[in-house]
Amino acid sequence: MAKKRRGQKKPRRLSSIYVVVDYPQEGEVLIGPDYTIRIGASEKGSTEVSIDGGEWKKCRMAEGFWWYDWKHYPPGPHTIAARLVNEKGRVLRKSSVRNCTYHP
Repeated sequence: MAKKRRGQKKPRRLSSIYVVVDYPQEGEVLIGPDYTIRIGASEKGSTEVSIDGGEWKKCRMAEGFWWYDWKHYPPGPHTIAARLVNEKGRVLRKSSVRNCTYHP
């Protein structure tokens, strides 16, 4: 077994915990007044979504993904973020922000 040399950093462990906004895709233009957001996540627990920096809303699980039915949103640019929450309500991970635009 090799010795750790002075000043050498330990290899960083990659986390297997993730949450990502799958759809809408970055820069996507939405054309209808209703859209179902799809979230991919790694852990058991639940996911929540925040639109335009607003309050976090629970998503529903179906077909191996998390979904949020977004309705009656105003025209213009929007941001979407998701987070993974364990059964105790602790936030495990947040996604990067996804940008999209609704153009009726």
